[in-house]
Amino acid sequence: MKRKKASAAAAEFDADEPSQAPLPLEAFSGDVCAALTARYGRSTAPQHRHLLASAAAIRSILVDDGLPVTPASYLSPAVSALQAAGPADPAAASALASLLAILLPHIPSSSSSLPPASASESATALAALLSSPDASQLPTGTVRSVVKSLGYLALHVDAAADWDAVAAPLGALLAASVDQRAKVRRCAQESAEKLFAYLKHCGCGKKASNAAIGMFEKHILSAKSHVNLNSDASEGKEVEAANMIGAMAVLVPFLSKKAMEMVFSEIYELLSPCFSPLTRHVLKLMETLLDHLKAENVESELANLIPLLLAYLHYDEKKPDDTIVAALQLMRNCLVKLVGRPTLWMEALPSAFEAVSGYLILDRKCSEDIARLLQDCINSHIDRNIILTGSQLCDHDYESLNDGAAVKSICLSINNMLCASASPPDSILTIVLVLFLKLGEHSYVFMKHIILTLSQIAIKIGKGSQRNNVEECIGAAVISVGPDKILSLIPIAFDVDRLTCSNTWLLPILDKYIYGASLQQFLECIVPLAESVQKASSRVKIARKCEDLQSLTDQLWNLLPAFCHFPVDVCQNFGSLSKLLLEMLKCDRYLYKPAVKALQQLVDGTRRLSSSDKYGDMSVELSALFSSKIINFSCSNLEGCSKKDARKNMKVLASHSVDLLCTITEYFLDSSPEKRVHLKEALRCLAQLSGSTSISNLFLSLVKRLGLEDTHLEQENLECQANEVDKKDEGSTDVAEEKNKKRSLLMELISTFAETADEDLLDLLFGFVKSSLLNNKPCESKALFALSIILKEHNVYSLARLDEIMMLLHGIKTHLDNGVLEGQLLCYQYLLVHMIKVNEENTSKKAFLILNELIVALKSKKESRRLAYDVLLAISNSLRSSESNSEDSDIQRLFTMVS
Repeated sequence: MKRKKASAAAAEFDADEPSQAPLPLEAFSGDVCAALTARYGRSTAPQHRHLLASAAAIRSILVDDGLPVTPASYLSPAVSALQAAGPADPAAASALASLLAILLPHIPSSSSSLPPASASESATALAALLSSPDASQLPTGTVRSVVKSLGYLALHVDAAADWDAVAAPLGALLAASVDQRAKVRRCAQESAEKLFAYLKHCGCGKKASNAAIGMFEKHILSAKSHVNLNSDASEGKEVEAANMIGAMAVLVPFLSKKAMEMVFSEIYELLSPCFSPLTRHVLKLMETLLDHLKAENVESELANLIPLLLAYLHYDEKKPDDTIVAALQLMRNCLVKLVGRPTLWMEALPSAFEAVSGYLILDRKCSEDIARLLQDCINSHIDRNIILTGSQLCDHDYESLNDGAAVKSICLSINNMLCASASPPDSILTIVLVLFLKLGEHSYVFMKHIILTLSQIAIKIGKGSQRNNVEECIGAAVISVGPDKILSLIPIAFDVDRLTCSNTWLLPILDKYIYGASLQQFLECIVPLAESVQKASSRVKIARKCEDLQSLTDQLWNLLPAFCHFPVDVCQNFGSLSKLLLEMLKCDRYLYKPAVKALQQLVDGTRRLSSSDKYGDMSVELSALFSSKIINFSCSNLEGCSKKDARKNMKVLASHSVDLLCTITEYFLDSSPEKRVHLKEALRCLAQLSGSTSISNLFLSLVKRLGLEDTHLEQENLECQANEVDKKDEGSTDVAEEKNKKRSLLMELISTFAETADEDLLDLLFGFVKSSLLNNKPCESKALFALSIILKEHNVYSLARLDEIMMLLHGIKTHLDNGVLEGQLLCYQYLLVHMIKVNEENTSKKAFLILNELIVALKSKKESRRLAYDVLLAISNSLRSSESNSEDSDIQRLFTMVS
């Protein structure tokens, strides 16, 4: 019962000090007591009653002495009363300490309001109170308030003129910084941090550092003597030392260089292989010190520290995760500091990988942070250009180098981690992925066994995110070493007798991750394999087996676009590839699809690379392939791709483009509608390379060969023919239909060629389209679509022929043909966008005519309304997404016209 009463009393006195929000003194003419009464007068809490009583008593004294009742006047009486009360009267001491903590922020910082002598006197008195033997009996809240007030007063002492005046308060704050009570300790450390910053600013930093070192030495010797003991006394000393180390970590930025060096040389010796109450604090202090010290000042200590960190990193389930991360981070920073000693990482990093392997294998909570730090180490220290100093070295030579041996050891540790788990955690797989990309093509020297281990895991593991991560690692290996070396380790071989193929699980990975490969490998390895499987499938009579083999054939041919991702031998092998492409495009089966994709990839990729300064676009494209959290993504294998090489490749592609364009156009004319969709993409790529003159010659030859010379007439004859078209005899219906089919095919080609056409070619294409619109009703929808492409891609040309185009469009009668209406509205859409953007007076009337056509369509049947709505929405979106600086005014003009 007595113990409960004592606890209750302590709790009452240890209650948090009253709210220290600023007092509204202005409302009470600076009367502190009145302001406090207004705030706490209705409270029944004991600490509030004691506070008001203390304030009233001091006010009475001040009034009797004829002094103002302002905060500055309360300072000296309150300090004297607090010193007199002391531990003997905890309630009074608590109230007075709270009163001081509330009042001090209201005393102006000027020397007139708080003279240094007055501040020194009060600070010395409070320091004496904290340093007295009975101070430990004071409640926590009281001590914290006293510490807070002491810290405030110490900042107003003239330390530069009178160091002795600040020495005692500083000592008291340092002593409180290691107090066993957490609230007192934190408050003291905050006050000490502000005081040290002030002392350093006024030129007393060295003396302040000496005071801190005095506290440090007082506790460090005791901590060293008890660090490996298990007694209760040892535990108590370790807690004291831990508090001291925490206080020192706060003060490090304000210590002198000599003091920091001294602390560092002593503190690292407290780190042991086992966890202790000191470990977390020691690691934090060393990390802070390392941020403020130069390597040359503590080089020998850093070299000695790294083995201690490695010893602590070894797996022990009792070690907290955060200390493992902190130790590894400290080791990484040590290696960064000791960059002038490159051999050090060769010793430390392999040991670190081995030491933390247990945490990664068990996928502890800290494994992701460990993986991140190991990634940093890989990126910072493993340099393939140093490891591999000459291409003439063989594999054995690589591994005999010091740095090569280190990388080999790291790879061995990683492989052991992979083998230790049937389903490796993501943290391990991320490290593997980064190491592949860092080593590039030389991963083949050091990581063969890892590639094989990953392949075994991929075969055994089921579908899901875990398998995806394993496939990403293998994909990184494909990017780094190339498909040729991957297939030398994991061969895809077809057994003709058994009709089976090995390692087909690898094909989707190759399809996704082949970059910077060789076209020659596809031509010499993949093509024969695909043809072999294809022949076998044609001989098989069992339907299911035939389907499986055909599916395998498709997968093999579908690798072609992947091999066209920035290939390294375009100059040498595109001639051979072009022959294969033509064979595939001629085929009516699925083969034309991968051929078109390959051509697109080759042309678009080479053009992008030739116009960029670096492989940055490629790097972004590659990084998107990986879901893993990769820091500082880089692929050393592709860094050699240059603009110069890309431009050479463009010249090679352009030299073959005209022949390919002509041949594929022939295929296009004889193909099904489905196939033509794909062939147009191939033609569009080639048109970009061939030039308008070549396209113009090709188009004229097609017009002549297809017997459509009468379609492209001179301008002066077109209007006459428009009046006589009903009288003209086209011959038989079959002949007319055949001609219309041919015209339609040419319209599709026009929509393909128009994108890159120059003005002369545009004149040719537009003349053909215009003639068809005036004379051939069956071709109207395709002619309008071709015209819409011309209008979309060439705004200047469109506006130059605006009157002619408007008359042409206005003369078209859509009737019940939705295809014609859609084409007409598309043309109106692009014209209106161009006119609004140029905002010229001579086009405004025609813009209203187009809007009128759209309004008419909105009032028509349901399908016409839908098409008109879609066009208006597209116009609005085009104006909103415009690159023009007048985007707002463009869309505003549209709204004004509609309203």
